[in-house]
Amino acid sequence: MSPLSEPRLDPFEDRLLAELRQAVTAAPARRRTRRPIAVAAAVAASALVGVVLVPGLGTTPAYSVQEGNAGEIVVEVNRPEDAAGLEQALGERGVAADITYLPDLQECASGRFTEVDREVGLSLSIGEDLVRVTLPPGAVRDGETFVMVLSVEAMTQDELAEVAERDDQRVVEGTSSSVSAEVASGPVRQCQPVPGAG
Repeated sequence: MSPLSEPRLDPFEDRLLAELRQAVTAAPARRRTRRPIAVAAAVAASALVGVVLVPGLGTTPAYSVQEGNAGEIVVEVNRPEDAAGLEQALGERGVAADITYLPDLQECASGRFTEVDREVGLSLSIGEDLVRVTLPPGAVRDGETFVMVLSVEAMTQDELAEVAERDDQRVVEGTSSSVSAEVASGPVRQCQPVPGAG
């Protein structure tokens, strides 16, 4: 991935960008993480550490698809909504896609497609408020499909308290997330949800 001209970033964005740059892995890529969502109450008298916005507020779109200067395609998911719209946006850039959003950290049953027999160089990262997948040029060829499954589950009060204690945040909402991103050769069968491996 060639360097891109980047605007000035705030400290949170700098940290997130550094994490993304360290997250480059070969497919298949699979990650699970805790996503604490910290918000300040309107009457809070003291400053909070690491405050981020709750996904879904404001004008942030559910997803975006952008092309980089080196020909890579960058997919960002801010909320697991409108899988069909994301598939269409990728299709408009020449990438066949099968996007699935599931609840409760479920996964799709194995055997629904055959993974390509080559390194495709996908990079995958989960931040506090987005999932980002970068597809290098040629990652998805004719007759192939980009397959992504994203599953979320609300964190329990005990899990939220643990994050708050560890990170010195006032955490009022959060999710656990699991995401996989792969490239399939040939047809992709419908997802049959099964409990996650945990």
